[in-house]
Amino acid sequence: MSYRGKKAWFLTGMSVLVFGAAEAAAQTANAGDNPEEIVVTARFRQESVQDIGGSITALDSRELSRSGIVDFEDLSNRVAGVEMLDRGPNSNEINIRGVTNSTQVSGNALQPLVSILVDDISVASASASQRDFNFFDFDRIEVLRGPQPTYFGEGAMGGVIRYFSADPDLSSGKMVEGTWSGGIGTTKSGGFNHRFENATSFVIVPDKLGIRLVGYYRNDDGYIDNIGLNKKNMNSFESWGGRAVLLYKPTDELSIRLAAHVGRDNIGELNFINPGTIGDSVGSEDLIAPELSLIDGSNTDDFELYSGKISYKSDRFTIESITGLYNRKRQAETFSSAYTYGFEGFFNAFPPFNTASNLLSSDLTAIARTRGKERSISQEFRFITDFDSPLNLVAGAYYQDTKAISTALVTGDGYANITDTGTTEIERTTTRVDTRQFSGFVELNYKVSDRFRLFAGTRYVNEKVRSTLVESYVIGIFSPIFSNPADIYAPVYFPVPNDVESLTAPGGPGVSFDFKLNTFLPRLGFEFDVAETAMLYGTVARGVRNGGLNSPFSALGFGPVGSAAFEDALTYDSDDIVTGEIGLKTRLLDGNLTFNIAGFYSDFDNPQIGISNPGALTANGPQLRIYGVEVESHYKVNRNLSLFFSGNLTEAEYTRGMSVFAVAGAPADYQDLAKGNRPPNVPKLSFSTGADISYPLGDGGTSLTGQIAFQYIGERETFPQNFRTGKLGSMEMLNIRLGIERETWSLTAYVNNLLNDLELQATTIPTSSARLVNGVLDGPLSSAFINRPRTAGLTVTVRY
Repeated sequence: MSYRGKKAWFLTGMSVLVFGAAEAAAQTANAGDNPEEIVVTARFRQESVQDIGGSITALDSRELSRSGIVDFEDLSNRVAGVEMLDRGPNSNEINIRGVTNSTQVSGNALQPLVSILVDDISVASASASQRDFNFFDFDRIEVLRGPQPTYFGEGAMGGVIRYFSADPDLSSGKMVEGTWSGGIGTTKSGGFNHRFENATSFVIVPDKLGIRLVGYYRNDDGYIDNIGLNKKNMNSFESWGGRAVLLYKPTDELSIRLAAHVGRDNIGELNFINPGTIGDSVGSEDLIAPELSLIDGSNTDDFELYSGKISYKSDRFTIESITGLYNRKRQAETFSSAYTYGFEGFFNAFPPFNTASNLLSSDLTAIARTRGKERSISQEFRFITDFDSPLNLVAGAYYQDTKAISTALVTGDGYANITDTGTTEIERTTTRVDTRQFSGFVELNYKVSDRFRLFAGTRYVNEKVRSTLVESYVIGIFSPIFSNPADIYAPVYFPVPNDVESLTAPGGPGVSFDFKLNTFLPRLGFEFDVAETAMLYGTVARGVRNGGLNSPFSALGFGPVGSAAFEDALTYDSDDIVTGEIGLKTRLLDGNLTFNIAGFYSDFDNPQIGISNPGALTANGPQLRIYGVEVESHYKVNRNLSLFFSGNLTEAEYTRGMSVFAVAGAPADYQDLAKGNRPPNVPKLSFSTGADISYPLGDGGTSLTGQIAFQYIGERETFPQNFRTGKLGSMEMLNIRLGIERETWSLTAYVNNLLNDLELQATTIPTSSARLVNGVLDGPLSSAFINRPRTAGLTVTVRY
């Protein structure tokens, strides 16, 4: 089906859902109660999602369980406007409403475009490897779209994702209660999966003091085979961890909450397959590793999160203090497709090298080893008023101190033949980043009338990022010159073995670089109650992200140390976004139908983008213009049947062109990123629709439960150049769940990706391989990442 056809289907589906639901409601108006609305704290007050003038999706614990949402991949498939570039567990990159990174060719660790918080503590990493969290026993997840500067500050340019773990229920009347869940499953072309989870609350003093303890274990066999190593299911995933939540309420006004989260993940290879096997579509026979990948990759990712929240709430105001400590430690060894397949193109780009050279007879297989640690301490104070007057406010102050150090090492046994020292190390870089931020915020809300409310707020951000190059070593490669029968070798390309030496030489800039951000981030909005069950709202907000440091080795490709070109290439500046949104939120048919629609427009200025001319680094690219419409609706047909639909139409394009890659044979003024190109990982159309059922079986309290959900994600680009070979195909995912449930237990069977639709999730094209063929820019894939095939399983849950 063409894009026009799918767009028409999208719009028609919306109409059918709304008007069909209206007709059904007329027939079943007295069949059921109004659906319960989820209470969120997106504005640091307890409010229904429908009462907030902004685009928010909230999923509570019931919906997470009913839909089988266990990680972020499941979440992104369910929520409109949220997309994920998925390379494997804990290696995803998130964008909301087309606000996306364009830096796949660069290894720099960029600040995220979406803020991620667990129990109000920031856990977003300065990398394209955001961590997954086990969603078992989470109270709710909130997804806020668009810049959120007032409440969440710098970095929340695309939006915010908030996770909240469950508290012990101090008023349940039980001293001990909990939930145990276990599941088994199998993946087509793969192995056996199993998991076990338990959450138990102990009420020590009723209504006063309790603790909730959670533990989980998950083990998924992979589904990609390594033929060279004769190893099956190499991309396995093992995760275990737990948390403890202590809640103390000495008085009705005061509460103290302490929480500790711990997680340990062991991951096999990434989810990449051999690009050479892929034809017009991806099939199960293609699920094999790249043929030169002769290592058994491994990846560990551990985290600890500690938080303390003190809240005092009176009739007129609330004061809150949130303290957090977050540690994450990662270590990985994996096949480097970029170096393995990219070096041949690099050699061929220089006349002394050719495919007949004995250098290319060397084994160019490369292994990437990375290590990283980050530690963040944060403190926030909030003051929220609830005066009996038209004017109220939310104000606060925030402090965060983050220290991170990372090392990237690329090695290959065959490279000893072509280096000046005989080393097998191709590159080794260690960078330390120290970030300190102070910020203060205030937002006023004024009730003009019973139906009209105004909002105005801003956050002042004072942030300093210091990037220090601890070490940066790159091999000196020798080129052959066949001027006499005996080969004579002369070093090329790398002037010094250690970039730190060049930076500290006379005229060098040094090894530490400061990036300062002092700015205000405003937000304005209004809410107007068109009717008792309909609210029109509008917002405009600004988001920003700090700049950073490039590799000096890459900057040397633009000019010698001390030159203006070198200095310019060594760093990149902050980027900036302004987004306007207007929307309508409705409750119809006695509250059984919610229908929300929003339109948005964003100007994303100076986006941080990956370039290679010829060194790979990050620079500020051309402006992105993004606009679209999104819809969310839920209709409770009767006691037994509910329908849901969420969808997003997004147009996004660069407003001017830019030279990004050093393209062989291209004219001097050639711009490989052309005006009008789409940014990476932004489909024009995506939607999710389905139905939930709960049907009583007799009078014994047993119910038949089920869900059918269909998700569509349109074609996406991997690179801002819109390479033909880098286009990601559309995905059609059908998931089915069917079970039996009683008050104390449930048994559910499920099939995810029933259609076994296999599509590329991300690709890599070596920077040295870009070529113009008949005027069209393209390049061969060096890696291709794939989604999980059809997976079926059984889940048992016991409540006690």
